[in-house]
This record gives sequence, structure tokens and C-alpha cells, in this order.
Amino acid sequence: MRRLRQLSMTVFLTLTLGTYAFAGIIDTPPTPAPPPEPPSASATGTISTVPSYAQPEAPATDLVVDIALDLMQSVLSLL
Repeated sequence: MRRLRQLSMTVFLTLTLGTYAFAGIIDTPPTPAPPPEPPSASATGTISTVPSYAQPEAPATDLVVDIALDLMQSVLSLL
């Protein structure tokens, strides 16, 4: 039984690695053009950013959601 397991693993490993040997020449796409040079540090312009103190508003709670959550909490406390 051990010999059969070793033989099957050897065949599996040979077939797995053999596919790479018989793959042949694989064409690759041409290399892309180099990216453009970034602007110099002295370039003029404006940078707009969001102030760090601005926080998104929390969504308003819905009365139906509050009631459903309260109901679920009371049912779970009974279990």
C-alpha cells in the first residue's frame, strides 16, 4: 500500500511539474510607456482638501428600527 501511495504521488508530481516544461514559448504583452515626469515642486496651482475637523454626519435613527431592536433585545433576554 505504501508503494502505491509513493508511486501515485510521484506520478502526480511529475505530471504537475511536467506541464511547465512542455508549456513552450509564452508571448508577453509589450512593456508600457514610462509614466510622465511629475510636475516640479515649484509648480503653481491649488490643492483642495477636506478639513480634518469635518466629520460625516451620523444617519438619523428610524423609529421602526429602534422598536425592532428593543423587541429583539427583550426576546433574546427571555432565552
